[in-house]
Amino acid sequence: MAARSSFSSELGPDGSREYNSVMPLRHLALKTRDLAATKRFYVEVLGLREAFPHPGMIFLETPGGGDLLNFIRVRGPINLRAGGLDHFGLYVGPKRLPALGRRVKAAGVKVVGRRGRSSIYVKDPNGYTVELYAD
Repeated sequence: MAARSSFSSELGPDGSREYNSVMPLRHLALKTRDLAATKRFYVEVLGLREAFPHPGMIFLETPGGGDLLNFIRVRGPINLRAGGLDHFGLYVGPKRLPALGRRVKAAGVKVVGRRGRSSIYVKDPNGYTVELYAD
């Protein structure tokens, strides 16, 4: 007998079977001390677009994915070790990665690692490591 997902027999709050499939990640909320620098990096350098305005925050949409990166302005320092986040990845595809790599370099963004020719790891203005990958 095949294993069944624990979601397969659960009902949603209204009795519907809304939980009978995989739950995709919709957004990731991260802290920033500088919304303007964050917006410049993700919009001008990486090519994301602002999804909608919100006071004290920026919501960025990934091209074609429907995912959101939400940056929330904070006043205090950001302790990157507190949450255990190592990095997050943005799929850019094999055709786009070489040009994006050149664009990142031209913008003076710090490249902190590579995985062969299929990914580049960069630091955003907040200190988060972002993997740009093609596989």
